[in-house]
Amino acid sequence: MSPIKFSYLQLTFGQEEAYLHPKKNLPAPEEIRLRRHPADAPKGRFGLGVKIDDYPKTHQRLAQEYSLAVSCIKECWGAMWDPYSLTFKTLTVPKTADLAVSETKTSIYFTAELVAPIVTIATAIHADITADNVGECTAWALDALRRMCDYAAQMGVRLVFEATNHLEMGKYVNTGMNHHRMIQATGRDNFAIQFDWFHTNFEELNPYETGIDAGNLLWHIHFRDSNSLTPDYGTVDFKTVMCSPNKIKYSGFCTIESASMIPDSDTAAQNGITYLKMLERIAEYQLGAEFPNAMM
Repeated sequence: MSPIKFSYLQLTFGQEEAYLHPKKNLPAPEEIRLRRHPADAPKGRFGLGVKIDDYPKTHQRLAQEYSLAVSCIKECWGAMWDPYSLTFKTLTVPKTADLAVSETKTSIYFTAELVAPIVTIATAIHADITADNVGECTAWALDALRRMCDYAAQMGVRLVFEATNHLEMGKYVNTGMNHHRMIQATGRDNFAIQFDWFHTNFEELNPYETGIDAGNLLWHIHFRDSNSLTPDYGTVDFKTVMCSPNKIKYSGFCTIESASMIPDSDTAAQNGITYLKMLERIAEYQLGAEFPNAMM
């Protein structure tokens, strides 16, 4: 297996840093020159006046200056960043599903301009999904997802669907298996799964089997620990998590998604990368034909 490609996303950068001073979000140490994704595409007044046509040029310049590549663009769903909060930008109500499609197209356009491969999306819910309304809500969500996929295909971009824990999105498409079903139901081949281990750790019974079940539909991974810090600062069993990418010969990016307050973004990136590379080596040993070599 070729070495996993790592990237780093500072989870809690401010709007001024993201839009007006994006260079502040880049790790400084030479030894962690990482392939990483930049901030979200600016939306309305929340972009602080930064125009979508100018924004890709800024990140193209920074990528060249720091010898970086763009791994993924994260479609923004939070009220602080987006004119449309989770309450209004959902896939399970027709009016807001239309809004979600429109806004996601902005991120897809931004991604295409940067010649980046992937956009991350999620599903928000307007109200509880029950046995009585799940069919109708799923039909609306699938229609919205198909429209996103079709536009992305025109732009040469792929989409990944992040499984989000039930405390944030309710018990609807909150597991890898349910995302697998939704993706297959769209009938689109430019759409697959992204795991974020902060969320996935809530929902899945076995980290290894979760990755194996995703198989060739796993295109991107967020490594965020149980406390939203860099891996090994919390309680997620990343030693087990790292075995499935090795087993399925995963070739996508593993993005550390970290709240940078403790201790700082440079240290968080460096510690996380060092830790995950060590676990990657351990996974190779454990899954190798000679392990535990008692017969050798």
